[in-house]
Amino acid sequence: MTIEMNDSKRKYCILKYLKKLPYHEYAIAKRKLPIACKVSKRTFERWLYVTKTERLEVSADKLAIIAKFFDCTIEDLLNHKIPKHNTHTLKRLHDQKLIKQLNLTK
Repeated sequence: MTIEMNDSKRKYCILKYLKKLPYHEYAIAKRKLPIACKVSKRTFERWLYVTKTERLEVSADKLAIIAKFFDCTIEDLLNHKIPKHNTHTLKRLHDQKLIKQLNLTK
């Protein structure tokens, strides 16, 4: 019995984009994207299933290659919202509440 992990627990949406492809394209992408990213098939496979709690990160240059393939942005591949900052919020960074919210250290 296979237990499918909830997509919301994954750090990246790469698998979601792969599953949208027709089977033939899915097979090619799964085999060739690791080569394009210059990583092993095992590393690429780990990226598909890495959870938000794991320390494993896909580097920005690799995410860019994958995003270009899927014709999306790097942000689209991340399974969380990126906070938007402006000068006003940056000026307030000394505020303890904001530091805690952003998970920063003093």
